Amino acid sequence: MLDPEKPILLVMENDDDLEKIVRLFVRTGFTNFAGYLIGGMKAWDAAGFPLERIGQMSVHELNERKDTLQIVDVRSPGEWKKGRVPGAQHIFVPDVVKRMSELDRNKPTAVYCGSGYRASIVTSILKPQGFTDVWNVPGSWEAWKKAKLPVQETESE
Repeated sequence: MLDPEKPILLVMENDDDLEKIVRLFVRTGFTNFAGYLIGGMKAWDAAGFPLERIGQMSVHELNERKDTLQIVDVRSPGEWKKGRVPGAQHIFVPDVVKRMSELDRNKPTAVYCGSGYRASIVTSILKPQGFTDVWNVPGSWEAWKKAKLPVQETESE
């Protein structure tokens, strides 16, 4: 998901693992580093740098608002086939950048995955691309199932 031509700025709580993290990046072909920030986002915030926020939407709110939202499921194709939030559109995480044009930037968008981690990555990609009303769904599919909300099954092929 990273562009190897653009410099990488590492954000870390402390620098104990800096050498290990840089080594892992280098092994995967990423060698263009802009630097690193120690102290994590707390240090960024304390320095007065700007912050962007992504809204969080519970699975219950997603269920209540699903008819007015663009719902994007970023799980793998195998996960998608096992069921999904009714009305969701499937775009697997690695395909988001190249398929972004399939989404309406002006429609409120809720993004979910298996647990919320991949969805938070995707919302952070969409927001700077003009998706101003974009929401992460914490707990995502796992929370949806545990809440016993409606599941859309895969149609027979």
